Amino acid sequence: MSKKICFIVNPVSGTGSWKGIEESITNYLDSSFKAVICYTEYAGHAIELANDAAKTCDVVVAVGGDGMMNEVARGIMGTNAALAIVPTGSGNALARHLRIPINHKGAIECINKMNTHIIDTATMNDEDFFAVCGTGFDAEVANKFANSKKRGFFTYLYLSASTYFNYKPQTYDITVDGNTIQVKAFLISIANSSQYGNNAHIAPKASTRDGMLDISIVKPFSLLVSPILAYRLFHWSLDRSPYIITEKGKSINIRIADKETQLCIHYDGEPAGYADSINVEIAPRTLKVVVPEV
Repeated sequence: MSKKICFIVNPVSGTGSWKGIEESITNYLDSSFKAVICYTEYAGHAIELANDAAKTCDVVVAVGGDGMMNEVARGIMGTNAALAIVPTGSGNALARHLRIPINHKGAIECINKMNTHIIDTATMNDEDFFAVCGTGFDAEVANKFANSKKRGFFTYLYLSASTYFNYKPQTYDITVDGNTIQVKAFLISIANSSQYGNNAHIAPKASTRDGMLDISIVKPFSLLVSPILAYRLFHWSLDRSPYIITEKGKSINIRIADKETQLCIHYDGEPAGYADSINVEIAPRTLKVVVPEV
């Protein structure tokens, strides 16, 4: 019996890696699938398309980056459909964490095997996210990156470097499962999966299947230390740096100690504006995802 599958494509994905997806589906998707392809036309459209597809399809595929993944996953939450990813974005955080191949052929062949896991999801101020959210420096960079005409890793690197020199760390009140600490931080990341994308592992020990969120608090550091932290970020060892405080929890609240200052926030690589505080909650085992066989 054929399985129904819907590919949802972002045709304005910044890297252009989605191009050729129709040919790849024809060449690599198993004949046991009956496929349809939909293209998004505006921000949030993928949520609507995914929700409609989940009513009749066994699998709904996000073809795009972390923003597309987020929208498609939100669209199928609470349904029986499985999320699959053909990662074509700048970072591909969840796809990389789940070890989904970063090419059409490998990702589609992964779908053919239909190996699925049930993973945790999370909410930030009642908005669903699936990889990483946070506040501070990385949120400021995410905001600039979203408004940049150029995409890709090197654009993100350039914006990170240029933002560093004018950025002022804040003092935060952080409550994890009822216990509060006050700390001055460069950034605070709350991770369901391990990385921002591009194999930048902000929370190396994070798991999407442990029912917990990993909090990485990066303390202020000098420019001389930045190459060491960058090395650790890309080599799974950031949590071993003396500039990092790590916590695990199920419920997190963060606010700036100066109550007059708002938090700049982001989730799954997308800017989410400003807020007086953020409340983050884990939602264990709430999303079926197609993953590679171990």
